[in-house]
Amino acid sequence: MSLRSAPLRLILLLACAPAVPTLAQGAASAQGGTARAALAAAYLRMDDAYAKADASGGIPDTLRAAVNRQFDKATLLFFGGRFPQAIATIDTAYAALTGVAPSAVTPAPLPAPPGGATRQVQGQAPSAVQAALRARLAAVDSTGPLAQAVASASARAALLVDTPSRERSAEILADPVTLAAAVTAEVAALERGKNPYAGRRGDTWRVLRGDGGALVPMRVVVPTSASGRRPLGVLVALHGAGGDENMFVDAYGAGVTPRMAAEANLILVSPATTAFARSPATLDTLLAVLGREHRLDLARVYLIGHSMGAGAAAKLAGERPTTVVAAACLAGGAPVTATGAPPVLFLGAALDPVIPAARVEKAAQGTPTGTYELRPHEGHTLMVGGGVRRALPWLLAQRRSR
Repeated sequence: MSLRSAPLRLILLLACAPAVPTLAQGAASAQGGTARAALAAAYLRMDDAYAKADASGGIPDTLRAAVNRQFDKATLLFFGGRFPQAIATIDTAYAALTGVAPSAVTPAPLPAPPGGATRQVQGQAPSAVQAALRARLAAVDSTGPLAQAVASASARAALLVDTPSRERSAEILADPVTLAAAVTAEVAALERGKNPYAGRRGDTWRVLRGDGGALVPMRVVVPTSASGRRPLGVLVALHGAGGDENMFVDAYGAGVTPRMAAEANLILVSPATTAFARSPATLDTLLAVLGREHRLDLARVYLIGHSMGAGAAAKLAGERPTTVVAAACLAGGAPVTATGAPPVLFLGAALDPVIPAARVEKAAQGTPTGTYELRPHEGHTLMVGGGVRRALPWLLAQRRSR
């Protein structure tokens, strides 16, 4: 399931915004959804504009600082549930950066279902197709070597709903006709005892059954150029608070991470961060699953995380020092002191009001293998695109010291 187009990228971020605590149900709830849609539109417009200007080196320092301060002000309003004020603040930053006042934002509608207003798959309601597919999966051994593949196929089938939830981006983004055809083929492969995800290239939404049986949603992006002859490295990208598994793939620098990962012959895995922060065994499980599906180069396993995800990356680097070759912590992190810990790059943002640069520098100083760099004139969120462009070449240059 690819989520590349601008309208779809807008919708996927609706689930990234926390609910406004004061919203009542009914009409007020709908109004909250509208606010989240407008906020997502403002963020994506700003993210795209900043990424383009940043990549070209065309932002003067004084303007970069002003735009970042404005955006971080919006970030704090966002976390406070003050969506209209956050939108206005982002739009002010956008106008300062581009010289163009943004037009009034209206929430993007749900993608129109094929064949008209009624969602149908070959003349059936999507829920009926879902039920049939899951009934077939119930007859497949879900405890043996195909257990993880069965869990993913079942979760993908569960996206076939008659009315998508506005709170779950994966349901909104799933075209029922395309998804039903894909999952039908996956179920048929499983019935033959085959793993349908083995060797699959491109971008796939799926789940990982992690520690304690929890299902962890993730985007797995395998380079389309992968041939099976050359082993693939792995880059696990961990999003910050308020984000989800889509952030590193479709946002955070206008999708720079999957582009750079593909160029480096890396599988990009962007999971829900919380499960990886709770248990390092989740990383073990992920690598075992990928290892059954692709030829991996385990000398190239890297972590990158932003904010909350930076803390998770630091924790994993310390708890799995023989697995993780190197880690990068953007606008966050914690000291990594384990014996044999891998190299860790800490990038602080000079203007960050959420996790001050001094705190990130202190984490680097407490890490024997740590390297610290300051990104001047930048704040908490807009630093991620440039941070990825700096961090990924650094990660690739690290080598396992044993």
